[in-house]
Amino acid sequence: MVDPTNNIGNVIRKVRSERGLTLDETAGITGVSKAMLGQIERGKSNPTISILWKIAAGLKISFSELLGSEDEIGEIIDIEGIDPVYESEGKMILHDVFPYNPISGFELFYIKMLPGGYHVSPPHQSSTEEHIIVTEGTLVIDVDGRHHVLKAPSALKFKSNLEHVYSNPYTVDVVFQSIVKY
Repeated sequence: MVDPTNNIGNVIRKVRSERGLTLDETAGITGVSKAMLGQIERGKSNPTISILWKIAAGLKISFSELLGSEDEIGEIIDIEGIDPVYESEGKMILHDVFPYNPISGFELFYIKMLPGGYHVSPPHQSSTEEHIIVTEGTLVIDVDGRHHVLKAPSALKFKSNLEHVYSNPYTVDVVFQSIVKY
């Protein structure tokens, strides 16, 4: 594994330069001391995760950009080439398009639910949110007993630490994406 320390310093220096920020100004917006920022920029300090979060939040850049883990050019993903997971007696077909990554803090599923599909999802961790985007058909979601009918194109965001049920009581397939944010 490559030590990202030098890259972190280069990213901070580049962002400061692009925005015309001094070390003092950067310290003011990040809550990280000028001395610490200088050491990080020179590669003389291995910052903690909390320091990195402060810098990323203060500079309004992603944590992954700070670590230098964002690709310059995106990667095309053939969703049908991903081995699916079958739930609900094969009536719910999930493709884990972007598996969970601790840097991004989310995962994304592409899901097709066939007519008659019904899936009970147990509560997730208390700090998770789920974002559902229906792109074809109509999906019914019950979250902690509250009934929601999502007809494409529509979306729903909810805390996923509650039991939630997905169903397709209709005669056509429903296609939706589920983004789980941790």
